Parts: sequence; structure tokens; C-alpha cells
Amino acid sequence: MKPQLIASCWTSAGDAAPDRDDLSSPVAIDERIALVAETGWAGIGLVHADLIKARDTIGYEELRRRIHAAGIEIIEVEFLNGWWATGAERQESDAVRADLFAAAQALGSPHIKVGAGEGTNGVVPIAHMASAFTDLAAEAEAHGVKLALEATPFSHLKTIYDALEVVSHSDSPSAGLMVDIWHTAKIGIPNDELWRNIPLSKVNAVEVDDGFIDTPIDLFDDSTNRRAYCGEGEFDPASFIRGAIDAGWTGAYGVEIISAEHRSLPVKEGLQRAFDTTIAAFEQAARLAPSTN
Repeated sequence: MKPQLIASCWTSAGDAAPDRDDLSSPVAIDERIALVAETGWAGIGLVHADLIKARDTIGYEELRRRIHAAGIEIIEVEFLNGWWATGAERQESDAVRADLFAAAQALGSPHIKVGAGEGTNGVVPIAHMASAFTDLAAEAEAHGVKLALEATPFSHLKTIYDALEVVSHSDSPSAGLMVDIWHTAKIGIPNDELWRNIPLSKVNAVEVDDGFIDTPIDLFDDSTNRRAYCGEGEFDPASFIRGAIDAGWTGAYGVEIISAEHRSLPVKEGLQRAFDTTIAAFEQAARLAPSTN
């Protein structure tokens, strides 16, 4: 098994995290590209703040040229929230939406990562989320880009089954799921159950990492500070990978390492550790008996 692995945005961002006011990476874009290439990755992820910084300095055409010149094939963009909201939150979301559509088109991105809120209080009805996502998917299709909707246990869509209901409301080919082991295993969905119940036709992206069953503070903090490298936690990424392969997934795999430990390492060291441990999980998956999906 020789997978295409994407260093998702936080994996290569250095001392940056999704719980900060400024989401941009302190690592210069040329250094970041070089380090991702040197450590073996097929793809790189960039968050909105970094995309805008690149757009306003070197421009997307030059960014794409530099990434591809380094031998990196895939450019993933993220992260869209608030697409279901109203008022000021929706205005802000719409501005990010326009930016991400433009970036995805210019960079040839396979999908845009889409969320359902973080640290969210209150409840938004699934029917409202489904209607808003249907509109979002139609607009994405008009722009020629795909969406990868990610359920998180601290959001309005707490399980991947909630997200599947939302995605299934749309008949657009742009509408699809992000399947991330952290968000499925953390709420107790076994890897074999997951791949039996999620239709591959609804999957636009897959992410692997690892983590822990216990939650000392809260789920958002755990997601931001305590993810683990593949094989160094309790989520069994090898069986997740085996299930994905047996279900028919042939696309790339994002590797999303978000942790205080990872941020403390030199960027190259963290990237290499993330890459090597993920490759080891694929090697372990190859030795497992085929799943019964």
C-alpha cells in the first residue's frame, strides 16, 4: 500500500492552532512547502488565513506553481463554517466562502473542508442544516469544486450520521463527507461499523490520526491539544484504513495532527513523525484480514 498522504493544514503549520484568534501559520510559505516536500507528502493543506496571505503577496498562480514545482500534487483548502447562520455570522461566512471557492478553483483543490461550528452552544435543526448545505453544494457545483463536510462532536452535527443526513439531502455531486477517524472513534463508532454504514458515494475526503478515549477537559480542547500520531493512541488507525480500502476508497488520505506536542516540535521533525507513523499504520493495515464491509 503506497498511499497519497496530505499534510493537512495544522500538520505543517508549526506553532498554530484552531483555538487562536490568528489562525495563520508562523512558518513562511516557501519553507513550509519545502519541508512538506522533503518529508515525503503528496499534498499540503492550507487554512483560509494562509491562503489570503499568499493571495495578497505572491498570488494563487505562483503559489500553485511553487507547490507543484516541489513535487507536491494535492492542495487542500479549508475551513468553512457558519454557512447555516444568519446576520453578521452569515456575512462573515459568505466572505470566507467566496475566498475558498476562488482559492479552490485557482489551486485545483480536490475539495473544500467544511465544518458545522466549534464549541457551539444551542441546537440548529438538522432540517435547517440540510437546506443550507443543499444551497452551499449547488453554489460549489457552479464553481466546479467539491465539499467535504466534517461532523465534530462539539458542533451542530455531532456524529457522522448527522452529517450523512445533511449531505444526502443534496443531489449535487459536490456534496460529500469528510470522514475523520478522530471524530468517529472519539464518540465510540467502531471502525468496522463506520465503513459498513457510510456509503462511499457520499465520501469526498478521508483523514487519519489517532487519539484517546478519555476527555480530561472537553472535546474541543481534546481535538485541539491531544490528538496523537497514528499508532500512538487508542483509535486503531490501521483497522480504519483497512476498512476504508475494503470499502473502495482510492483517494488520498489527509493526516491531521493537532496537538500541543506536535506544535512543540521543529516543523520538519513533526512532519516526518506524522508521515512515518501513518505509513506504519498502512503497513499494519496491509497485514490485517480484509474487513467485511
